Amino acid sequence: MSHTGGCTATEHRYDTLPLAGRAGELHTLCETVRASAAGHPALVHLVGESGIGKTSLIRALTGAGFGVPVLVGSACGAPLERDFPFGVVRQMFGDLLAKTDEPTRQSLLDLAGPPARLVVDEASFDAPPTSTYATHHALYRLITKLAERSPLLLVVDDAHAADAPSMRFLSYAAHRLVGRPITLLLSTTDGEQPYAEEPLLALSSQARELRLAPMSDETVAEVVHRSLGRTSADVVAACTEVTRGNSFLLAELLRVLGQSGTPVEQLGPDEVHRLGSPAVAARLRARFRARPDTEALAHAVAVLGDGAEFDVAADLAGLAPAHAARALDALAAMSVVPNSHPLGFSHSFVRNAVLESIPMGARITAHGRAAHLLRVAHAPSEQVAAHLLRSRSSAAPWACEELRRAAKLAAGRGAPDVAATYLRHALKQPLSPDEHSAVLCDLGSAELSYAPHDGIAHLREALAAATDARQAAQAALKLVPALCMLSAHEEASQIADTVLTDLGGEDRDLAWRLEAAAMMPAFLRLPTVSTAWRRAERMARPARGDLDVRRHQQGMLATMTAWRGEDREKVVRCARGAILGADQNFFRPPSYYTLFALARTDASAAIDEVYAVTDRIAQGSGWPRAVAIMEMAHGLKATHSGDLHEAARRFSTALKSFEDYGIDVRRDHCAVTCAVWFTDVLVSLGRMGEARELLSRHMSAEDDVPQILEYTFLLYARGRLRLAEGDPQGAVEDLEECGRRAEAWQMRNPAILPWRSRAAAAHTALGQRERARELAEEDLALAFVWGTDRVIGVAQHALAMAVGAGEGHELLKAAVARLAASPYRLGHAAALLDLAALVHAEGSDAEARAILDQAIPLASECGAEPLARRGEELLAGIRGGRRKGRRAHIPHGLTPQEHQIGLAAARGATNRQIAQNLCVSVRNVEFHLSSAYRKLGVKRQGLGPLLLIDAAPQSPKAPEMAGAGSR
Repeated sequence: MSHTGGCTATEHRYDTLPLAGRAGELHTLCETVRASAAGHPALVHLVGESGIGKTSLIRALTGAGFGVPVLVGSACGAPLERDFPFGVVRQMFGDLLAKTDEPTRQSLLDLAGPPARLVVDEASFDAPPTSTYATHHALYRLITKLAERSPLLLVVDDAHAADAPSMRFLSYAAHRLVGRPITLLLSTTDGEQPYAEEPLLALSSQARELRLAPMSDETVAEVVHRSLGRTSADVVAACTEVTRGNSFLLAELLRVLGQSGTPVEQLGPDEVHRLGSPAVAARLRARFRARPDTEALAHAVAVLGDGAEFDVAADLAGLAPAHAARALDALAAMSVVPNSHPLGFSHSFVRNAVLESIPMGARITAHGRAAHLLRVAHAPSEQVAAHLLRSRSSAAPWACEELRRAAKLAAGRGAPDVAATYLRHALKQPLSPDEHSAVLCDLGSAELSYAPHDGIAHLREALAAATDARQAAQAALKLVPALCMLSAHEEASQIADTVLTDLGGEDRDLAWRLEAAAMMPAFLRLPTVSTAWRRAERMARPARGDLDVRRHQQGMLATMTAWRGEDREKVVRCARGAILGADQNFFRPPSYYTLFALARTDASAAIDEVYAVTDRIAQGSGWPRAVAIMEMAHGLKATHSGDLHEAARRFSTALKSFEDYGIDVRRDHCAVTCAVWFTDVLVSLGRMGEARELLSRHMSAEDDVPQILEYTFLLYARGRLRLAEGDPQGAVEDLEECGRRAEAWQMRNPAILPWRSRAAAAHTALGQRERARELAEEDLALAFVWGTDRVIGVAQHALAMAVGAGEGHELLKAAVARLAASPYRLGHAAALLDLAALVHAEGSDAEARAILDQAIPLASECGAEPLARRGEELLAGIRGGRRKGRRAHIPHGLTPQEHQIGLAAARGATNRQIAQNLCVSVRNVEFHLSSAYRKLGVKRQGLGPLLLIDAAPQSPKAPEMAGAGSR
């Protein structure tokens, strides 16, 4: 590991040799770091042959001064450690965090999230598996938090030998360095096969390459003369020819020549040629052979790898502690290892050469014995497992347990491919039938995230090899959802039913989980939804034992009850039960559906209570999907209160979080639901173009709409958009089909999907009042069962518009009263506007104006520009509706309120003064000013030249705004 200051300097005069002739490259790298510290991030790929001086240059760089404080994190890839998931990342963060005090370290890890702590600290065996994306995102947050404290220099030496999870994370982070004071430097050696080829190629393709060329002849001559004294030109030429300007080989050659005892004046080119690069390696082996204990210890350290403990290395070498200590001193004197602990080679080039010099059979045996010694020494399971992998087919009775433990740790750190490597080797160990099935199940589960077909094949084998019903259920629990993911729903259902029959009443909690695994995917498809509901009915029986199962059951019951519109209080009870002792698993279906069901109850105290708990869980988990789900929940809450701008912000943030997490937002059920809700809000805001564009990402114009759950919601969204754009016939087709599908899913509650009220409005626009009334009356009956003022008011409003004047007048009054008592300000404003229009049609202009005085500001506060504009137009059309001082002609296409507020702003009034003078909210003023700026193409200071030129002189008080008199 190439941490700054990580190696103790020796007293050899050749140690500075590798930097000879590298002043230019060092200067270039230092300038790059300085530029990064100023906000210009850099990715640099340092390339060269083995021994060319890359590591020495990196050490010089990490110890250099940059004129500003730079936090350095160094790591080095190693062949033996490449099966340790996130081994390089752990080195790097260990280096970075070692430079902080303990409270700061803990604070940074808390901010990054639990997945980062699992990687940086020792993982707990009972930690839940973490997705790769969640791990990457948490580690990236840790880097950004460190970069906020100080510019960063992140170095990975020998990146070709780095573990794959670390390289994938670095590739993930490299795409997100924009604007951050971070330099990422990777070094690789020519001719070395990268262990993690794909992420390394991705990194190198976007990096600036800095290739180290061999030392020039002049530099070699200078080094030779400085090291040996004045030698002949022939000797210098021989040194150049033998080493080809390779700094490591030249250093080793000069060390051997200096210790040969031959006087410089007698030294000739023939002797140099005899000590060429093969001779250097042979000489090293000869020096080892002269000291058998030293050779044995060198072999042991080479097998164990960097970071070896002295006692383990001594045992592996077969040496008594005193003999091993003398051998270690000899190796340090030879500069083969640094004079420090733990043990490792000064140069990985030498370590590799020593390791390769060990015969293959002896090497395999040594790795097997190293695994045993490390296990006895209680070394981390991943370290033991790495040696077991290299012991090939060597078997041990304890090996399976260690490999499974290492696999569990790897999966917990988001490295399922590494976990699968361990488990495949575990299958080669002597196993009982029970262990064989369990390992196959673990292997299949690990493979599902990156090789689903292989994972399914191994899970099928695990199921077939199960020794009892409970073990079969454990395998089926992973196999069933995997089959559903590949649309093999019939096979999944058959497997679930067979295993459940065999399981009987042996384990009710396990049976519940298996029912859920089979039910959830089937629930998403119209052809299988009836089967899913039958499973759901069985799952509704009271659960016992496992608290996690009970939480999931409460989430499912809340959703079922809300969809059917049966018992609002039960939904609240289930929601509170679903969060008892909850952790990040709450954000897996069906638990998190509770949040959306609860939002429909309008029980504000319960909503605030539950959301506060789940907000903390989501933020603490560091899981982007959990954070996105909470944004959706808050967006739904804002929609139900009529705060359209807040709702739009929340839904937009949620969709971006889904995308950043790597989710295909066109296919993910949760992301599609978010898009539907966002489309509904955009229509209410009047942002039709954005609504069309968003909907087009998820739904084509084709008539053949897939029979899956999310398209039920998409049909509703498209119907709502078509109605708003003046296509009632298209709206009717979409909304009626939505309703037919909703009935199959037992989605009868108008609080969940108000398709009937929207369809009634579309039928009314087409003059089909009988069908409109039928739908609206059905909606109202269901709304009364659910019992919230918001839903009842909306249904009464829809029925009033369907029946028209007379009966409709009283229904509209009732709707206004209901909606006024609810949190749904947008629905209240819409009902007021329709009531004003009806009153105006009946000839009561004064009453209509009074109603509009309430409706227009309320619509504006919600952000519903189309609704507010309609109110302005209705007010302008009422005889006597223009008040004193209102201009007969409003220029530039502004609404009366936009013009009035714009004039006040142009005359120098602040937003707060305008709000106070007009008896409206500051947010209302900001809304109308933003609209005016957009229409006029100016900012605040540009209002005067456009609006004041024709305006009548005014007193300092802003003019009264239409519709504000009653407020």
